[in-house]
Amino acid sequence: MGHWRKQAISFFVTSDCQFNCLYCYTAKLTKLIAPEDRVIDVDFAVAGMRDYFAWAKVPFIRYFAAGEPTVAWQTMAEIRRQGHKLAGDALRVELQTNGDFNETVAEWAWDNVNILWISIDGPASINDVQRPRCGGQESTTNVMKNVERFANHPTMQFGVRMTIVPENFHRQVELLEYFHDKGVQWICGAPTYSSPANTRIREPMLVDFARTFVPAFFKAREMGMFYQTHLMVNFDEPSHVYCRACTTPVCPQLTTDGYVSACDWASFGSSYLPGPFGDLIFGRWDRENKRIVYYEDKRKRLEERNVAVLAEGDCKRCEMLQNCAGGCIAGMMSRSGNLYKMDPNWCEATKYLGRHLPRNQGLFPVNHS
Repeated sequence: MGHWRKQAISFFVTSDCQFNCLYCYTAKLTKLIAPEDRVIDVDFAVAGMRDYFAWAKVPFIRYFAAGEPTVAWQTMAEIRRQGHKLAGDALRVELQTNGDFNETVAEWAWDNVNILWISIDGPASINDVQRPRCGGQESTTNVMKNVERFANHPTMQFGVRMTIVPENFHRQVELLEYFHDKGVQWICGAPTYSSPANTRIREPMLVDFARTFVPAFFKAREMGMFYQTHLMVNFDEPSHVYCRACTTPVCPQLTTDGYVSACDWASFGSSYLPGPFGDLIFGRWDRENKRIVYYEDKRKRLEERNVAVLAEGDCKRCEMLQNCAGGCIAGMMSRSGNLYKMDPNWCEATKYLGRHLPRNQGLFPVNHS
């Protein structure tokens, strides 16, 4: 599906995490969060669901986090319970997680989650280096146990997200074969991105990732898998916007410190995350009056980030515009600092993929993120 079709209200459940991933884009931030801002206010979540369900085509909730949502799984479960009270059995639930949870959480997810994506970067030789626990211990054993468990779920859409450092771009086919042997059908491969909150991240040449992604994409087809990356999420149909951050209305993402964001990357308000990502914040929680105050001027600017507007700027005469729609909004802003400016690194890679992958041949079976 065109990526913008995946519309949901997202909850950044907690800022806490038991992992110390080397490429985490909030690495410095999580140590600075005040105790009262570490877990989302359930009243805020319920108010957000009421507002969102009033116009959404599908009552769809999604758990994400600046940290790891299952660390606060009882809050997660309560939000789901409140969502079911509002929407009944029509409620759809997605969880994106590091996969390092226990049997209690696994049983809850088995019964209550429709879509599950676990982040794991490959076998232990890769994953334990890139995604160790905070104390330095290995993480792969328990995560892989949960991967194999949910790969056998009879109805759940289950996938794996692997983040790939430049040194491993050439290993994408190998990584797909590894997960294929574990029973995984859906894979998202994400190259690392630069982040002002983590100086350990080296910005890769994305076209190098794209060159090695193409053979992996076709190998996945041969194996009966679907392999995707954020660079090509709109290759299945012409798209007017990149994702739900720019739809009309914009889909809300509720932060632990009481703000409404348009994007996973803008996971806190400006007191914790100053800079251009403030343009992605379009509301705040009024705790005293138990309501959400929306910033209509900011929401309007987000809704105007579409192909018609972009075609008058950096994207003018770009042959990929209808299948890119400006690319990942936060990815562009992290490099350019502007809602409407492009990152040449992203553009080169997307154009390469556009020349080598099929486009506009029918909706993709799944979309990560």
